[in-house]
Amino acid sequence: MNPKQMYEQIRLLTWIIVQDVMFFLFHKILLCILYFKGEFRLEICDLPLENNLQKPPCIIEQQSLNAVEDHYTAKEETKIKANRPIHVHIPLHRKVPDRYKPLILHPILIPLPKNHPEYLPRFDGENGVTAQKHIHAFEDYLNIFEVEEEEVSLRLFALSLQSEVRTWFKALPGGSISNLEQLFKIFLDRWMIRVNFLMLIEEYDQLKRLPNESVQQFSDWFNRVYHSMPLNIRPPPDLALLHYPRAFDAEIEYCLRERSLSTLKQMQDMAMDVEENLNKREKQRKTKQEEKLHSLLQKS
Repeated sequence: MNPKQMYEQIRLLTWIIVQDVMFFLFHKILLCILYFKGEFRLEICDLPLENNLQKPPCIIEQQSLNAVEDHYTAKEETKIKANRPIHVHIPLHRKVPDRYKPLILHPILIPLPKNHPEYLPRFDGENGVTAQKHIHAFEDYLNIFEVEEEEVSLRLFALSLQSEVRTWFKALPGGSISNLEQLFKIFLDRWMIRVNFLMLIEEYDQLKRLPNESVQQFSDWFNRVYHSMPLNIRPPPDLALLHYPRAFDAEIEYCLRERSLSTLKQMQDMAMDVEENLNKREKQRKTKQEEKLHSLLQKS
């Protein structure tokens, strides 16, 4: 081999080595740029330089192109999955029943309390039950069953109306009542005019404390009946002071009358104190009887 041929061969080998080194460095730089941009999370391989130099440039280039192509293919598949619609079950809205037509309600109704018809007070405008008394009984019902949702209260009050009153309610304009206070006002404006004043006076005269009723409960009921009477037929406060003690047994009535009280509230507060003292006295009496019985049993 002459010197000229040797020179050409050395030159060719040198050029191939330089190309391999440059391509390897370019490949490493490209991977690093993509990695730090956050678009391409591939581990940079730490193959020795001589292993890469042994591979032809076309193989290294093809491997790099395949890796980039695989990355963007996976990225596109992720986008397609993300944009794919998710099937969610949405309940269909129920139509508001005609019996609730005047009320403004949500299309999806909240369930009513269990066994609500059994204890729900009724109002038909007859039988001596006044509109105000029905409202008080209905409020007690809400407290007992712990009804807090106003929408449920509206529907329950609508269900409590019977006969002619229900017909009147259903004839009200649709969607005209939005809250319980508004419903009470419309109800009272219409049905308070049907109050029988003689029956109110008779109910007031016959007020009596029930056997298992506390003084506080009776006082609340006494006040409701007393203040539900129109001013032109309501007894003056002095007569109410004389009438209130008659509702109790003889012992409490005597304790209330022997004290000079000027207002109905003072007398009602005093009645609670008297009841508490009588309960304590009864409890002490029972305790003494039990102790006496116990001592007699020990002696025997």
